[in-house]
Amino acid sequence: MRSQLGWTLLLALVPACVDKGPGDPGPQIDPAYIAEHLLEAPPASIPNRLDAKFGDAVIYLGNDLVDTAVEPGEKVVIHHYWQILKPPGAQWRIFAHLRGPAGDFLNADLTDMRTGYPAAKWEAGMVIRDEQSFVVDKFWKSATATLVVGLFQKGKHKLTDRMEVIGEGVVDRALPVATLQVDLSKAPPPPGNIALKKAPGPIKIDGVANEEGWTNAAVQTSFTSCEGSAPEMPWSTTAKLTWDDQYLYVFVAAEDPDVHSDFVKQDDHLWEQDVIEVFIDADGNRRGYVELQVNPRDTHFDTWFVGVRPNRDDSFDSGMISKVVVKGTIDSRADGDVGWDLELAIPHAAVLGKDPEMKVHVPPLPGDTWRLNVVRGDVAVGGKNGILRAATWNPITCDDFHALDRMLTVQFASATGELKPAETPELAAPGADGIDGGVPEAGADAGPAVMPTLRAPVRPVAPPP
Repeated sequence: MRSQLGWTLLLALVPACVDKGPGDPGPQIDPAYIAEHLLEAPPASIPNRLDAKFGDAVIYLGNDLVDTAVEPGEKVVIHHYWQILKPPGAQWRIFAHLRGPAGDFLNADLTDMRTGYPAAKWEAGMVIRDEQSFVVDKFWKSATATLVVGLFQKGKHKLTDRMEVIGEGVVDRALPVATLQVDLSKAPPPPGNIALKKAPGPIKIDGVANEEGWTNAAVQTSFTSCEGSAPEMPWSTTAKLTWDDQYLYVFVAAEDPDVHSDFVKQDDHLWEQDVIEVFIDADGNRRGYVELQVNPRDTHFDTWFVGVRPNRDDSFDSGMISKVVVKGTIDSRADGDVGWDLELAIPHAAVLGKDPEMKVHVPPLPGDTWRLNVVRGDVAVGGKNGILRAATWNPITCDDFHALDRMLTVQFASATGELKPAETPELAAPGADGIDGGVPEAGADAGPAVMPTLRAPVRPVAPPP
């Protein structure tokens, strides 16, 4: 049953909650909510009892936060309990800040009670249940988040303008009231990146991409025409990426009423006609990267760039495996096609190119990042050799498909989304097969991931089924 105090305050608050139109001082809080959160006495039990005294006016009794484990981006709800000894004065306001040791900060000053029932209305004997909710920023960097509260004078910002408080752990007249444990392994990648979850099952390279292994894939539903593409790509291109311990998987579906390419020889100039291109700068240092291409005839082109163009080595063999499904006829340019799909498996070791010093884990560890991009080129009916239209996963200009500075950053994650490995593996001793750390035979126990050094072009260990 609501207390007599609550009913009295409810009636007293009603006139103050009328919308006055232009010039209204701010958001209006339901008086019933305020009355419900004004108590005649403290609860019989407060889980986190602190009893910290602010001056001679207010006691922070404690709060009810029990579950302190949170993920970045998660909402937290906490109820604070304040006991008023005497009215502190209308100039005082409650502040609440969330802080992390890595420099993270969140201002969480406002709550409905602080807005609807400020210090100007506080009376001796009141107990205020102050319900607060906030979201731990999804890009929070610290493993902990400490919530501190205090009282400050409106319009004043010096530490000495805060009310003195006596309590455990007080710093800068701010009382720590709860410390959250932030599971950074559940944090999303930084802006501009994508999280690449590990495939939950096997993937068969058949050009279809309908296995369970694709269910975790990162998806791009609409490629963007390259800046300067004339004309722009008029047909849709979608793609998805995933990975397992052997391969980075790429699937691209290209809508195209005229699927065409004449090239049938390995390392021919595939980029001059319809093609899918994948650029990978695994360590992101721009000193060496691979370019991989597949055309509608399932012909391959792969090369290793030392530094920047034109320093390329076409003798490089990535060992990629692909399957193309053409929805139409590739040899006729007049019959009307639907498009073509490419399913591609790229051995992780291929991204090392011919750099024996590249520091990249093979296979990747959760949390590792690579830089890459996926580009589609198309030549229209009647078009000469040379790409007339292009679209891409991460936007680039038509002047530079390679665009190392515009590559997408992918961050490898476990199948359940964790971004940190259980433990960082040690570098293994050189193996007898020409790769430091060795490559197990198909079906053998691969053991811990290692950071190999490529000594020779690497073929896939065991092709996907």
